[in-house]
Amino acid sequence: MLQHLKLLLKDTAIYALGNISGKVVGYILIPFYVEKLTTAEYGMLATLEATFQFIVALAGLNLYIAFTRWYNDKEIENRQKSVFFTTLSSVVFLALLTFVGVYPIASMMSRLLFDDSSQYAALVRLMTASAGMEIVGQIPATLCKMQRKPFMYTRNLIIRLTVVLILTLLFVVVYDRKIEGIYEAQIIGAIVYLLLFLPYIFTNITVKFEMTILRKMLRFVLPLILSSLFGVVFNIADRYILKFISGLATVGVYSLGYKLANTLKIFIVMSIQLALTPTVFRMVDHPGIKRFLSKIMTYFTFGLMFCVLGVSLFGQEAVKLMSAQNPEYWDAYFIVPFISFGILFGMMKDTSSYALQIAKRTNVIASVIIFVSPLNVALNILLIPFMGAIGAGLSMLLSQIAYFGVMYYYAQRYYPVAYEFRKLSLYIGLGAMFCFIAFLIRDWNLAWRLCIKTSLLASYPFVLYLLRCYDRIELQALQGFWRKWRHPGKLTENIRNFF
Repeated sequence: MLQHLKLLLKDTAIYALGNISGKVVGYILIPFYVEKLTTAEYGMLATLEATFQFIVALAGLNLYIAFTRWYNDKEIENRQKSVFFTTLSSVVFLALLTFVGVYPIASMMSRLLFDDSSQYAALVRLMTASAGMEIVGQIPATLCKMQRKPFMYTRNLIIRLTVVLILTLLFVVVYDRKIEGIYEAQIIGAIVYLLLFLPYIFTNITVKFEMTILRKMLRFVLPLILSSLFGVVFNIADRYILKFISGLATVGVYSLGYKLANTLKIFIVMSIQLALTPTVFRMVDHPGIKRFLSKIMTYFTFGLMFCVLGVSLFGQEAVKLMSAQNPEYWDAYFIVPFISFGILFGMMKDTSSYALQIAKRTNVIASVIIFVSPLNVALNILLIPFMGAIGAGLSMLLSQIAYFGVMYYYAQRYYPVAYEFRKLSLYIGLGAMFCFIAFLIRDWNLAWRLCIKTSLLASYPFVLYLLRCYDRIELQALQGFWRKWRHPGKLTENIRNFF
């Protein structure tokens, strides 16, 4: 198991470089967005991003998930190249079909999204084109993960992000193209991304359409398509309901807090899951798979909870720093802890769902999300009129807790795993207590706030030690890690040996 963990950490570190680059780009752009866009325009951007997610989930049919599941299956042994061609060509067709379908109804979508205004039809078309490029780009990126080529994946992603950053600054800051410029930059960046993958695509393609395999893949993802759509509704309902109840300006404030908290998902959660998913499927027949899943839940929760604390404790200062020129955004920091803890429970839900995927019970996954999504919508409708943006954040957290609880219950029925719930409860409980302390001192002097918050964050792992949250073997591993990495002069050598 330790060998699998080491490979997982190695791939995660490389994937994280790409995702870190993405967040760096995002953080660089936020002050320009806040300066150039009003809260209402920022709310428009958030509404379009939510619609973008829905189109990607619907039009892509989750074929990249099916490709992940089938790539190492003995059924397609020696046929991976033709299956890759089948998946890629199917996704290209779906992306084109989606754009052609949206083009004539773009004015109607604009009126629906933006208060009966049809003047943003061109913007809707740009967003749809960007979504289509995203769907196509998922397939070669998935092949990179399955063939364990994180360097290629990360290199191409960083180049794409660099292009997007430069063009966004040019279009938004220099030419003042606002949201249109943002999506124009995204589309050009996606084209560059696909061009970088072209040699890799040609190397791994055999032009043969595997209709039988495609049918099986579609049957596999059919429950996941429905669950994915409900999952997107789960993730975007807050912004749509906020828009209709409180207006686009509130959506803009909420979205800034959401983006800050969502750093955890893109930087930490997605980086690990990019490496974790293929690792889990490679270990399906390994006798230690259940213990592996249990330890992944424990270590993943511990590491993510530490990051949740960092983002939540210093969210107030981060929001004010990013929007120093526009105080209208400052209340966004109230949203950060709710979204951060929601992301934590979402990660726990995703990790527990591996058991259902191993047992090939994707229909259960679909049923769970179909049950939870209406709950999320109901909570938003109930809480937003009374609590505004905070109500949306609280709805997200409560829904993710329910989502995890139901997913865990059914996963244990079909593929029981002995998770270490004592440790998990202490991780989360202690983190919540520290965040509450930070909330109580929110009006204190900046220097005192930073001092207390830094002390809380630094003490977190040591308080857990006092609560006996570490096993003997884990303490030995930490001691070995400290002995190996404590010498700055050996840093380069240690990094070279790690990779």
